[in-house]
Amino acid sequence: MSKNCNVCDYFTAYYTKAYICFLRAGCGYCSQLEQTVNKTGNCEKWKYRSTNRKKKKGAIIEELAKALTTINAIKLILEEENRPD
Repeated sequence: MSKNCNVCDYFTAYYTKAYICFLRAGCGYCSQLEQTVNKTGNCEKWKYRSTNRKKKKGAIIEELAKALTTINAIKLILEEENRPD
């Protein structure tokens, strides 16, 4: 694995505004060095950017449960409106 700045935990990329979207610039901010660095650079303070997949999975399941509750509520309202008296 290369120890480039773009995969470092301390690196925050800069973006430029394009016509429809934002494009990632070739540089960013290093919070350890407190300066702008090139994304392909490296230094001795490099730290792997890790993510906790269990936390993300839990948040996804929670949001899906909320969406399912909302959909069921809408379904009940529509069924109630279409029910013959």
